[in-house]
Amino acid sequence: MNTIVELEIVNHLRKSKNDIVNEMMLLFHNVSMTSTQELDLHNEISSLLKSFIFKITTDKMLNYSGFGRKVEEFRIAMELSVANIVDVFDDCRLIVEKWIASAPCNNEGKSFALAKLNEFFLEIQKETYLHTIKEKNIELNSKNIELMELRKDRMKILSQISTSFAHEIRNPLTSIKGFIQLLEKRVDTPELEKRYFEYIYREMQELEREVNQILLLSNEKNHQDVINTRISLSDLLNEAIHSFRPILMQNKIKMEINFTSNLIVLGIEEQIKLILLKLLQNANDALILKEKDRKLSISLIEKSNTLIITISNNGPPIPSVIRHSIFEPFVGTKEMGKGLGLTVSKQLMKKHQGTIEYHSEGKWTAFKLRFPKQ
Repeated sequence: MNTIVELEIVNHLRKSKNDIVNEMMLLFHNVSMTSTQELDLHNEISSLLKSFIFKITTDKMLNYSGFGRKVEEFRIAMELSVANIVDVFDDCRLIVEKWIASAPCNNEGKSFALAKLNEFFLEIQKETYLHTIKEKNIELNSKNIELMELRKDRMKILSQISTSFAHEIRNPLTSIKGFIQLLEKRVDTPELEKRYFEYIYREMQELEREVNQILLLSNEKNHQDVINTRISLSDLLNEAIHSFRPILMQNKIKMEINFTSNLIVLGIEEQIKLILLKLLQNANDALILKEKDRKLSISLIEKSNTLIITISNNGPPIPSVIRHSIFEPFVGTKEMGKGLGLTVSKQLMKKHQGTIEYHSEGKWTAFKLRFPKQ
């Protein structure tokens, strides 16, 4: 580039510097600022313009990162959106472009200056975006940490409440059962009254099962966490499937089973069976929402010292709105459900040093239980 032409453009912009800065300041007339903030902004715009004028005369790389950081700090302080800043960038560039067009030099010189101008603003915008993303990531990480802490606190409180609540119900429930048994022995009851006792026992057993499940939400050891025993996962799966087979047949659900035999875990049989029954129940509930071609697939394999049970169904996928919170308490898709089944299952898997996860994409939803190999 001709040095004389460069100087003509540079001198023109230097002479017009105050007018250019004042035009740019007018772009912020709707932004509420103190006199100090306004003065700081005026100085920053002057510095920005000075850097651009310097860029016309050199090929050296400028510290755009500093400008990007300051723009982002100003955006946050003034509570402006990214879209606002993008508009301001474009308007500032157009102002400088207008002043370049009025410079007393040939078109070649103006084209050269405009190319430098576009490069200059693109670099600043890029750095501003980088700082925006960086700030957003910091904010998101902070929010994620807060959310994780809230979840931990909620589970801790739920654990404490469930333990207290369950014991408060279990104790009087045990007493009631004892007194009813005494009454039944002492009274010579007709056949109809015996039936009443049977109803009472059945309802109390159901209530006990519900109380026991609430107790399972606790992360503390309780009376159900007895000494671990060796359990055959294939035998336990067969037992759970046998319990559910009449329901599956009634709902015309085709079942595919693929087991690897003699896979043993240490654990509590009733707790693992409860997990399997809950997953089978969930699969059944999902499949009956499908009109036809209902399929359930159950597999048990060993992989990398891990025993994996997979229960899959081709029913409706899990709604996206609850996918990130499906294992949290009181989250579910059933109108009459309590939303505790998967929470209990996750808690029981943790007690067995295992994990539970799911995948719900396309035509299939699969839940995987992973146990450490003994």
